[in-house]
Amino acid sequence: MEGITTVASFSMYLFWTGLGTAVLASLVYVAYVASAALGFRRAVAQTSAGTVSVAVGDGAPSAGLGRLATALTGLTVVFLAGWAAARWAAAGHAPLSNLFEFTATFALGVAAAYLAFEQAIGNRRYGVLALPITAVMLGVAATFPSEIVPLIPALQNGPLLTIHVSVMMLSYAVLTVSFCGVVVYLLQGGEGKRRFAALPSANSAGDLAHRAVLVGFPLLGLGIALGAWWANSAWGRYWGWDPKETSALVTWLSIVAYFHARAGSGSVAGAPGIRRLVPARWRRGWRPDPMWWLVVMWGLVMFTYFGVNLWISGLHSYAGV
Repeated sequence: MEGITTVASFSMYLFWTGLGTAVLASLVYVAYVASAALGFRRAVAQTSAGTVSVAVGDGAPSAGLGRLATALTGLTVVFLAGWAAARWAAAGHAPLSNLFEFTATFALGVAAAYLAFEQAIGNRRYGVLALPITAVMLGVAATFPSEIVPLIPALQNGPLLTIHVSVMMLSYAVLTVSFCGVVVYLLQGGEGKRRFAALPSANSAGDLAHRAVLVGFPLLGLGIALGAWWANSAWGRYWGWDPKETSALVTWLSIVAYFHARAGSGSVAGAPGIRRLVPARWRRGWRPDPMWWLVVMWGLVMFTYFGVNLWISGLHSYAGV
């Protein structure tokens, strides 16, 4: 018993250390992006009055700050992975049984998913959003009870529960990376624009958002399917329109709407029934950028994650608060 208590205490030490490195990484990413806005080079121009030398922003961030930010992100992943392993050892089950464990694992997933995409695309500037989200998630996790308590019967199907919740968490983490790309895309003003030289271009941000959602979409679908399998073993039915089941499905459908809106100029506004009811001038009017669907998607992720657990009771209400 004393050994378990020691391991549990060590896991909390790793949690707080991971929170600290996440905060530091957030600050360094901000400094990294700011260094791009503050970086200058000398430019020489020939005018009628002679040669003029001026300082202009070159948009190149500090490479040293970038490497430090990535290193701190890596440490955050290491410390949080250590927390998860130690917590698992102390509790005897995966750290996915209450809102403290869920949220800390979610933060681990966001940091790890962002780090993977950062390495894949070779652009560190999205960390200015991803790491603050990670730090905030960890801060929110710290507000929930962290005591290890026995599992209720519905959560005692260890392997299936672990796989289902892990896939859901991974999908949410990847979709959060997509959201980071969307925020930059919208800040830049949409496709083909770049209001802020210190941030990636809108086209680059849109590409990241799309690539991440291509990964997150099937993961979310798989997580929902695994959840139905688990529900049958826990409650004797595959689907019961429980608030969390329904909200997760609506989140998945919002991504379907994004794919539909992105596919081209066609839309449901051209369907025969809609053409009869809606005037042509309205159907041909302005339509929002498809990327706004990914904003809706992430809002639904947050609602599914926090809203259902905290404010809407259901069979999935295992918040532990």
